[in-house]
Amino acid sequence: MDTRSVKQHYRKHRKAIIVAVSGILYAGGWTLGYVSTVDTASAAILVLAAIVGGYDIAKTAYHEVENRTLGIKTLVTLAAVGAIAIGSYWEAAAVVFLFTLGSYLEGRTMRKTRNALEELLEMTPDTATVRRDGEQRAVPAREVEAGEVVIVKPGEKIPVDGDVVEGESAVNQAPVTGESAPVHKADGDEVYAGTINQEGSLEVETTGSGTDTTLQRIIRRVEAAQEAQSPTESLIDRFAKYYTPGVLALSAGAYAATQNAILSLTLLVIGCPGALVIGPPVSIVSAIGNAARSGVLMKGGEHLEQAGKIDLVAFDKTGTLTKGETTVADVAGFDAEADEVLELAAVAEKKSEHHLGDAILEAAQDRPAAVTDGGTEAVQADTESAPGEARPVPDPESFEVIAGKGVVALYDGREIVVGNRSLLAERDIEVAEEVGDYVREREERGETVVHVVRDGVVVGAVAMCDELREAAPGVVQELQDAGIETVMLTGDNEHTARAVAEEVGIDDYRAELLPEDKQAVIEAFREDGHVVAMVGDGINDAPSLATADVGIAMGAAGTDTAIETADMALMADDLDRIPYAVTLSKATRWNIYENVGLAVLTVTLLLAGVLTSYVTLALGMLVHEASVLAVIGNGMRLLRY
Repeated sequence: MDTRSVKQHYRKHRKAIIVAVSGILYAGGWTLGYVSTVDTASAAILVLAAIVGGYDIAKTAYHEVENRTLGIKTLVTLAAVGAIAIGSYWEAAAVVFLFTLGSYLEGRTMRKTRNALEELLEMTPDTATVRRDGEQRAVPAREVEAGEVVIVKPGEKIPVDGDVVEGESAVNQAPVTGESAPVHKADGDEVYAGTINQEGSLEVETTGSGTDTTLQRIIRRVEAAQEAQSPTESLIDRFAKYYTPGVLALSAGAYAATQNAILSLTLLVIGCPGALVIGPPVSIVSAIGNAARSGVLMKGGEHLEQAGKIDLVAFDKTGTLTKGETTVADVAGFDAEADEVLELAAVAEKKSEHHLGDAILEAAQDRPAAVTDGGTEAVQADTESAPGEARPVPDPESFEVIAGKGVVALYDGREIVVGNRSLLAERDIEVAEEVGDYVREREERGETVVHVVRDGVVVGAVAMCDELREAAPGVVQELQDAGIETVMLTGDNEHTARAVAEEVGIDDYRAELLPEDKQAVIEAFREDGHVVAMVGDGINDAPSLATADVGIAMGAAGTDTAIETADMALMADDLDRIPYAVTLSKATRWNIYENVGLAVLTVTLLLAGVLTSYVTLALGMLVHEASVLAVIGNGMRLLRY
């Protein structure tokens, strides 16, 4: 091994080498003093052990004092120097060795709590196979440009974010979304860097590479979350500023009263708030790492602790409790043919960005697919459209969105209104009894119905359905079993909301809500003393998510806004992650309490032991370091939650 390799090895394992050398010197000096009368040699070896192990500690202590802060290393340094000054060489070496050993073990175990981040960092391959100039070339993944086509063979990790343009395969998305089962991918589907192509070959058109990928955004969020302080950590930091000087004052007072230097030095050592300071961070880091592996991003310790207090979860309906894949279930004509009703509705909704408008437009463009559960066939096939092509829908001459109620458009010189009862009432449009009966009958099935009005007359209605997520009832039940209330917030009418709430088993529901109404409901729950989590899509429900104590965004994979703004982000549309995230947060909160309690109890017992002469300097240091490792071990349990 050459000199350079030796230096690299030393730098890599420096802390372990220092601990080992200090321990060997400590054991050698103690043994020599025990089996012989060579006190000078024994003392010299023990002092050397203290110097080897304590150099880095003293260096840090110097900077602490220079910056007018007093930390645990300052106390240990004072204790070691004081012990040497009064001739207690064995105690000095013991204190330094035990602290150095404890710090080394603490560092190793803390690194394990960050393994989730290291695993994420290792997910993205370094190279990508790109088609350039008609040839396949291996290039660094970070150098792939947007729009380039990347070839991913079976068994390979996908190196970029992008859309599948050729091929079909099952992709393991667990590293990004936490989904346990592989997801089928075909032409047009989105894939993420770091996921694993399991079966067929895929050609992926790049939308993001290097640092501009979903995985890299997750990594940045996890890094920031693990560094962010929780309220408990901040409180302990403020407490330590006064606690450490207090320990120094207690030690000085004890010496002044007893003239017992060993007693004073022992108080310095055992009074160190090591376990108290390290306990909360290790719990937070472990929980955030565990959550990241399971497809849940926590924004930081503050939100993690807050989530541990949640006693009410509010769900948006569309896209959260339901799949968000709204389809036309039935079209009824009352003063017009059903196909004409759908045509009018599609023209009015063509420029709308609402999911109901999208469903109507899609049904009108593909009319044979609109035939449903025994209802009216929406539209006849257009013989002028080629098979597989979307039927063209004309643009309206003017268009206006009435938020939370519907749309108003002008087409061929006639006014078309498509909306709910509130919009019709607002415009003094009468609803015939047969229309009302039809709407109530469809709404009792859990469907959403919009009226179609031409020149002030209701000519028909379009009923739409959105399939419930299979996991919804079980998730609601899990939350209720954990003592958490549930409520559904929706813009749908009373009949539809009640039908969905009953099917899901939710405690309460609020219907016919505009976005600002949802926000007001959340505020009201908080004013009543509830700690509220709001679950939504992260964009449409932004006001409610921001108002809630904890905002939880669903299906955030690939969405910058949701990842950056949500307090918690579920990377996949997986409702099962919600009870997991909430119960993990509660477990973390209790884990922090356990660690703080253990740290305070240990210091209290040690102080009592010192003052009653049952605890020596070395024993106090040993118990102190044991308490630090105990709280780390307790916090690491959250990695396996």
